[in-house]
Amino acid sequence: MEQGLSGLFAFLATGIADTAEGRRPGARYAMLVYVTAADFEAAQRRAAGVAIGAGWMLVRLEKGKPIAANEASGDPVLDAAAQTAIEDGSALVVYGDELPPAA
Repeated sequence: MEQGLSGLFAFLATGIADTAEGRRPGARYAMLVYVTAADFEAAQRRAAGVAIGAGWMLVRLEKGKPIAANEASGDPVLDAAAQTAIEDGSALVVYGDELPPAA
């Protein structure tokens, strides 16, 4: 990618709630992290930082991929998060159910 240009990336991640609003501290949740970055490696670093900054600890990026800016998922929440990331640089979607400890 040329310098100054950014792409959109999405990461499936898990994290332990620390100070995350509305989540039980110590519980593990699945999340999607959307970020803009110049390349995949920079996006990985940024995605982990976004989750940590939002009150999550032990963030583990399970998998990630670049997303076309005009690619619709068909899910309004995910499409809104992708659009927010394009506009603001990042967005975080946390799934509502806690993950079991052994998952």
